[in-house]
Amino acid sequence: MRPGVAAFKKRQFLPGLALFLCLLVAGCSSDDGPVHDVQLPVAPPAAAACQADPGALQRRSVTAVIDGDTLRLAGGDSLRLVGVNTAEIGRDGRPDEPLAQAARVALQDMLGPDNSVWLRPARERRDRYDRLLAYAFDARGNSLSGQLIASGLGFHVAIAPNLALADCLQAAERDARRQGLGIWAEPAFVPRAMADLARGAGGFHLIRDRVTRVSFKDNGWWLQLGGKLGVKISEADQSRFSRRQLLALEGTVVEVRGWLIPMDGGWWMLNLDHPGMLQPLAETGD
Repeated sequence: MRPGVAAFKKRQFLPGLALFLCLLVAGCSSDDGPVHDVQLPVAPPAAAACQADPGALQRRSVTAVIDGDTLRLAGGDSLRLVGVNTAEIGRDGRPDEPLAQAARVALQDMLGPDNSVWLRPARERRDRYDRLLAYAFDARGNSLSGQLIASGLGFHVAIAPNLALADCLQAAERDARRQGLGIWAEPAFVPRAMADLARGAGGFHLIRDRVTRVSFKDNGWWLQLGGKLGVKISEADQSRFSRRQLLALEGTVVEVRGWLIPMDGGWWMLNLDHPGMLQPLAETGD
C-alpha cells in the first residue's frame, strides 16, 4: 500500500452499545469463474472473515478507479462495491471530503499489478444509476469492502437484499471505530444531531439524536428523531426488526446512518432496511 494510506491519526472514540439486533446473515458463498494469483498486501485482521475462494469467482479487469467504492470495468460497466460507503471526491467545484483520495488510492492498491478484481454477484445486481452491484475480492479472496472498512477508510452500509457480508463488515467497522482509525478520527464525520443540519442537506450522514416517536402505519414503520427525521422501515424489511424493541427506543438516543432525503416542510426522510444501520446508545448525562 502506498505511504500515507495505511497509517492514520488515532483518537479515542466512545462506541455505542452492541448492535441493535443480532441477525443470522448468510456467509460468503461464491460463483464460478477463472482466477490467476497476483501479489497483494494481506487484508487487515478484522476483515479476515470477509473472504471467498477466488477460484470460484469471476475475474474482471479494471480500467479505472473512480473513487473509494466505485470501479470502471473492462467492457464499460461501473461497479459499486456492496457493503461500504467511502468519502466523496469533490466534483463541480466542490472539495474532496476528508480521506476520499486515500480511499481511492487504497482501492487501487488492492487491485494488484494486473488491475483485476474477483466478483460474486449480489442478489440485486444493479442500482438506480445502473451501476453493477457485486461483492468484490482481491486475488487472495479478501473482501475489498472489508479491507476499506477495517482500515477506517469507509463506513459499513447494509442495504437489502445484498446482506451476505453484513456480519463480518460490521465486525470490521467495530474494530476500526474502537481504534479511532481514519474516518473515526475525522471531525467531519462525527455523528450529528438533526438540529445541526442545514436546511435541505442531503447525502450520507451519521445521525445521533433522540427518538421522539415510534409509530406503525400502513405506509411503513416509523421512528422520528429530533422531531425532524422520519426513519422509515418499509413492509419488505420489517421482518428484520422487532416491534417491541423499536417501541423500547422511544425517548432514547440512537445513532442511525444512511442517505438523507430532504422533504417539503423542513424535515427529512431516511430509509432503513437493516438493523445494522441503527444503534442504541448509552445515556451519558451530558
